[in-house]
Amino acid sequence: MIARVHDLRTGGHTVDRSDERTEQPQRLRGGGVRLGVTTAVVVAALSVVAPFLAGSEGPAGVVWWPAAGAALALAVRRPARRWWCVAGTLVGALAASKLPGGVGDGATVLASAQALQCGVGAAVVSVLGRGESASSRTGLRLRRGRDAWRLTAGALAGVSAAALLLQTSESGSAVAYALSQLLGILLVAPLMLMPRPPRAGTGDHRARAAISEWLLVLILSAVVSAAVLHRGAVGPWSFLVVLPILWGAARLGVGRALSCQLVVAVIATAGAGVHPAGGQGPVALQALLFTSGAVALVMSLVVRSRERAVVTASRREEVFRRTFDDALLGVALLRLRPDGSAVVARVNDRLQSMLGVEVEVGSDWAEQVHPDQRGTFVAAVAEMADEVVAGRNAHWHAELQHGDGEVWLELAAAAWPTPGENGPGEVGAVVQVADVTQRRLVQRRLREAALHDPLTGLPNRTLLEDRLRHALSAAHRSGNHVALLYCDLDDFKPVNDTGGHAAGDHVLIGVAERLAAAVRPGDTVARLGGDEFAVVCPDLPDEAAAAAVAERVVAAMTDPFPVAGWEFKVGISVGLAMADLDQDAARVLQQADAAMYEAKGSGKGRVRSAGPVARTIDLRHAGA
Repeated sequence: MIARVHDLRTGGHTVDRSDERTEQPQRLRGGGVRLGVTTAVVVAALSVVAPFLAGSEGPAGVVWWPAAGAALALAVRRPARRWWCVAGTLVGALAASKLPGGVGDGATVLASAQALQCGVGAAVVSVLGRGESASSRTGLRLRRGRDAWRLTAGALAGVSAAALLLQTSESGSAVAYALSQLLGILLVAPLMLMPRPPRAGTGDHRARAAISEWLLVLILSAVVSAAVLHRGAVGPWSFLVVLPILWGAARLGVGRALSCQLVVAVIATAGAGVHPAGGQGPVALQALLFTSGAVALVMSLVVRSRERAVVTASRREEVFRRTFDDALLGVALLRLRPDGSAVVARVNDRLQSMLGVEVEVGSDWAEQVHPDQRGTFVAAVAEMADEVVAGRNAHWHAELQHGDGEVWLELAAAAWPTPGENGPGEVGAVVQVADVTQRRLVQRRLREAALHDPLTGLPNRTLLEDRLRHALSAAHRSGNHVALLYCDLDDFKPVNDTGGHAAGDHVLIGVAERLAAAVRPGDTVARLGGDEFAVVCPDLPDEAAAAAVAERVVAAMTDPFPVAGWEFKVGISVGLAMADLDQDAARVLQQADAAMYEAKGSGKGRVRSAGPVARTIDLRHAGA
């Protein structure tokens, strides 16, 4: 079964993957051979032309040795194949020594020294770049300052090893060899390690202007170096060659600045062999070229690094601007001050649309807050400012009314210190704002639905019990009395039987209105369910005052209720319970309920008082 599934996935044919497993190593070996051959050809060619470029013969007597820079650059560009570059360097140096004009005595030692130099330098660069996964895979490119330091460390290590070999074999001056090799690496290797620049469009005027400026600096470098460094002679005006190089480093980039430096070196060292190898001419010239080359490399890398930082900052600013302006929530940037003021620095369009007014930059955000809540906002701002100044994180979340109170806003603020010119600056804050007016309306409706009767709008049993508990608590402090009237309608069933439930609902609504009109302003009328109602009467001096309220309740039901052409005569029976100071709400309700049933059992339209001695008041003819 497994074989069949495999055949289905491969189209019914057997797939031989041995070629795929060996394809990558073959490509690696093939690329290594090509790299080794390329290195050998480049090293041999530069060794042959070195006498024409630097005016001397052999890597130990020349002012700068270009093959050293080329070999190291090729090796660090392909760290996985650097040993092919080492072999190519050895072969190229030996081949150059066999050509006419090549080094005779000590050729093998010099070639071995150059190969050792290439291998050690590339290995050191590779080791220093192990922490950077991208560099270890793709090789070194001079993008940042630490890339230049890695190249410098590798060059110093490689040249030191080669110089030690020469010193041991007594095949020439190790110091002269080291100086020429280091200068060759400085002049050539960075040019070969520049990252590939992005391809500019044909209509890019700035790219064409940069090329024109580069050509101008090249010509100026050539003219100045030819004038002040003729045949390698270093004089009091030789420092002038640094000026066009610095111009290129500041404006043209690393590669073009170093190309100007290379032009200066070629013109200055061509024919420099007229000076003795150990004389002051080559040493002074090497010092000048070292100084100008190092300054150009470091300065151009610093300038490019700052330019990249500016570009990165501008891109982040653009991302922030788009995020800020296109946010679905209202967003504001504020400057918080210890006095509680929050100065508006920036707002997005969504926030202004939400508020319905234009928020001016420089205004105080407290002006957008309802006067009743402005003090809370000012205190929160002052507290956040103090928290940030003390070095702690500051956050605030609240819901506030805006303007005249019709709009509710949910604010989430986070504050942080902003840097100033001479130390810490003001406290900045970003505030996210959401319109929660509809949500609060829904919440209020839900609360009302949970605590009020949907038909009459009166409080339900839950809210009644809460009001009764509060009244009992207040009575315990004030010494006044609390009464509860438990009411049940008389003759309500015929209303539903005659007019239906719609007529019954109209009567219940009318009963609620009459009850609310009959009681005192501070009393609470509630519907308990069906045709049962209750009234909480707080702050009563005695039971007689409660009985007076009950009489008005019964009298309010004297007139019939007109509904759709009918008139329904509905009465009410009331159970009256006077609460003791030590009673709870449930006990008072129970007593009033029992009193109501006693009143209803003794007749209609009566008030029954609960207590040690029950008393019934007949109010059926109170309205007569």
